[in-house]
Order: sequence, then structure tokens, then C-alpha cells
Amino acid sequence: MPDKTNPSGPSLTRKKYTPAFKAECVRQVAAGARQTDVARAQGLSPALLGRWQRQALAEAVPSSSERDEIKRLRAELKRVEQERDILKKVVTIFAQPPQR
Repeated sequence: MPDKTNPSGPSLTRKKYTPAFKAECVRQVAAGARQTDVARAQGLSPALLGRWQRQALAEAVPSSSERDEIKRLRAELKRVEQERDILKKVVTIFAQPPQR
């Protein structure tokens, strides 16, 4: 089995980055910082940061089933709000003291 250490330096195993670290790097670029500057400051490859950006964008865009659910939920919310408004009016009418 091959040795995973480099005789002249650190091991050749992959670094693990936390989701929070990735999100912060992507956020910095989205806020206007240059991708190469953020990558250099964090000791990353600009290509790796670009991949994180593409992944974040893909996760941010809802799928067609999610869009359908959002549309359905908005319609349901509108209906429930209308029912609430009607009930508020009914309550105010019946809550008034009787006219003499």
C-alpha cells in the first residue's frame, strides 16, 4: 500500500473544511470581494472556491417540486388570510353593543 506522506513535507491527505467555513468564504465573494483575493487569504485554490460558489448557488435555487410546494402554500396562505379577515369583520359586528 502506498505511503500517504510526502517525504519532504506535510501529508498528502485532503483537508476537510467545515460548512460554516465554506459558507463564509462564499459570502465574502458574494459581498463583493474578489474570488482570488478570498482564496489567497484563506489558503485555498480559486478553483475550489469557485466550486463552493456553484454548489451554494445550486442549493439556493429551489427544485421544481419545491417551487410547486411554495406556490401551493402561498395560495393556501392567501385563502386563510381572507378567511381571517372575514372572521374579524364578523366578530366586530357581533361584539358591538345592541343599538337602542
